[in-house]
Amino acid sequence: MKALVNGTAPGTVHLADRPRPVPGPDDVLVRTRALALNNSDLSAAPEGEIAGYDFSGVIDEVGENVDPALVGRSVLGVAPASFAEYVAAHSRHVLQLPEQLGFPDAAPLPTALLTEYGALRRAGVRAGDTVLITAGTSGVALVGTQLARVLGARTVIATTRTRDRVDLLRRTGVDHVVITDEEDLPDRVRQLTAGVGADVVLDHVAGGMLATALDAARTGGSVVSVGRLSGPVAEFDLFRLAARQVTLMSVSFGFDPVGVIGDLLAGVHTDAMDAIADGRVRAVIDSQHAFEDAQSAFDRLRSGEAEGKVVLTLG
Repeated sequence: MKALVNGTAPGTVHLADRPRPVPGPDDVLVRTRALALNNSDLSAAPEGEIAGYDFSGVIDEVGENVDPALVGRSVLGVAPASFAEYVAAHSRHVLQLPEQLGFPDAAPLPTALLTEYGALRRAGVRAGDTVLITAGTSGVALVGTQLARVLGARTVIATTRTRDRVDLLRRTGVDHVVITDEEDLPDRVRQLTAGVGADVVLDHVAGGMLATALDAARTGGSVVSVGRLSGPVAEFDLFRLAARQVTLMSVSFGFDPVGVIGDLLAGVHTDAMDAIADGRVRAVIDSQHAFEDAQSAFDRLRSGEAEGKVVLTLG
């Protein structure tokens, strides 16, 4: 089969021939129809290994412990080494596609869904909450703004650094946009919440933004560190955190043990699949590129100009 393998420099790929994977006992083998890039795909990775995680396609074969009736089903899913014509994924790491959703629209969803759903559930989001999402225009966070509403948020606030991204956030249903290059985030959030602050904050930035996000939360609120766009190190005042009784948490979801992602996707299926089917939750797609022209997709993501997810399509 053809596969996209990592080059010598981070975020570079090229086509190569690789053996078609053999599904394990609990796996499904998916013939991919669309693939989606994440920021992690731009990081350093072992040269020659197959790239990618997010995919959509059709189940071609199943392992011995998997229901054979699944063969032929259209699915979205997440697995290492997904940027190939075929990918083997654990059967709990795929979700059946709603018939309303095409392959290019489905491929960008898996990582975004499990990450944002997991963060919102970890924070204990409840009906009527105000949810603040930093770096709201990132491909993952754009899904989070929609999921927050589905899970009960009454008010969704998102941040962007520049005014030219405001319309993008409005299109996903965000109630208020804070332009952090022009406005003080904690002050603006308090203005929007009658002086209270946000019940739940999902921070995708870290670095200096984390302390700001903590100040934007209400007394007794919850802040979840989801992403580290500004790096893995943050500094904040522990005395202030304690005095305001803000709970700080973090999330990171790996493939082992299988149940971590499996349980999250099961929750997505129960709590959000209807919203995905009827369009209340959709990935924002910046651009689509042919599988054979994958490097242009990686270059687009690296440019920092993408408004939403960058997708690869296969015939």
